Amino acid sequence: MVLTGELSTHVPGPRRKNLLIAGVVAAAVLAAGLWVLVTQFNERPPWAQNVGYEAGYYRGQQIRKMDRTGDKVKEAVAGGCASWVADGGKKAEDAPESWVRGCLDAVQGRPSNPNEA
Repeated sequence: MVLTGELSTHVPGPRRKNLLIAGVVAAAVLAAGLWVLVTQFNERPPWAQNVGYEAGYYRGQQIRKMDRTGDKVKEAVAGGCASWVADGGKKAEDAPESWVRGCLDAVQGRPSNPNEA
């Protein structure tokens, strides 16, 4: 029921000062969280192992598909993957052991599983 002369009531919101303080606090908490994340992983993404594994796996698949005689596959299993890490680029630099494991899994015909130890 609407009373005469009172069609709507004005409800004041929070003051601008309070909104500004809340915004500054939220920005400070966000910055602190990002700082902790960066210092914990030291400019290395937490998923570097998965990225390195997948890059090595992709390279191993290329070797396996292009090798008609089997010589490159034998070379890769005998230590070629470990020696090719230098050619793997940034993804291999971040997690070289994962890159080698991915390369070996691919050349040996295993399914891709970056989370397996």
